[in-house]
Amino acid sequence: MSLEKYKVFNLIEDVKKLKVLFILESPYINEYLHQHPAAGESALELTQFLMTQGYLKDFDAQLPLGCNIKALNYQPLGILNCSTLPLNKAFYPCALNSEDLAKVNELAAIKQNLNQSNPNKVPVDLKKNGVFKDFVSRLTEVLEQAPPDIIIVPCGDTAIGFMDAFKTIYQKPLTVLDSLPHPTESDWAEKIATINLTDYIAPQILP
Repeated sequence: MSLEKYKVFNLIEDVKKLKVLFILESPYINEYLHQHPAAGESALELTQFLMTQGYLKDFDAQLPLGCNIKALNYQPLGILNCSTLPLNKAFYPCALNSEDLAKVNELAAIKQNLNQSNPNKVPVDLKKNGVFKDFVSRLTEVLEQAPPDIIIVPCGDTAIGFMDAFKTIYQKPLTVLDSLPHPTESDWAEKIATINLTDYIAPQILP
């Protein structure tokens, strides 16, 4: 499949030392260029939000979250995208063959379906979807090796939808926060103004 080259995988420096795992949506242009998640503008918002909340003291406030993790080989925080392929149709070149175009439309439909403010939802059965199955296998692999008290933080509608579906099939107890919007949301600044992450994640977990 010619879309394989657009895949971007998890960013976890040492799964055995992982304390907090952010679930983000999917890669976009910056992630593709950097070859790791959380390399663009919205991930820069995440860096600044987490630093303002008192975490990640040595991070560079001008760098996206994923780039900081990479640069510092920072192990307590990891990032896993719902999809290893971009869900945003605008990412892909316009000259795709019909098979790839069908796949891209399917990826875009997942995002539409989980966008809570979208009135034109396309029904997608997440549990039968190959993207979700891949997410389940990647996340399960991480959880099998990570410490049992790991905290999972889904950001935005897509990540929350994937985690809700994951929780219905995963047999072991999970600590999942349900309070973080995605930085690309128009009311991100208003939403985060009322969030105090330290109620859920002690600052010393992400020094």
